[in-house]
Amino acid sequence: MPKTEPRPIETVAPARNFTLTVDDRVRAYTQGVPGYIRRRRRIEDLEARLIAALRAADDPVQAVGSRAVAADLAMLNELIGRHNRYYPIEANLPIEVRTGRLLDRGVPWRPMAHVTGGDLLARVATD
Repeated sequence: MPKTEPRPIETVAPARNFTLTVDDRVRAYTQGVPGYIRRRRRIEDLEARLIAALRAADDPVQAVGSRAVAADLAMLNELIGRHNRYYPIEANLPIEVRTGRLLDRGVPWRPMAHVTGGDLLARVATD
């Protein structure tokens, strides 16, 4: 009867679907949160602040035309424009070879739409 090789000892380490190299870990520790994530958070926070301000106003339609809301809305759209411009590069989005489109988590990437006063009023009315 031939001798069989002993089976390797199984470890208790769980199966992983990704690994980070030491270079990637050091880069993450030194650079912190990526710019596109910080920018997306600023967009979400500013949009939430605008909606809260419109909810608190006596007349939301008139509040949309105020200087403070208009300035915040302009800043929001500027952030969205920067996000749309730099996100594909910063997130290192892959390109689908057949179509040439950028992919974001397996689906075609679409830029964020600019926000208008009407969009904000619609969100205030539905929420």
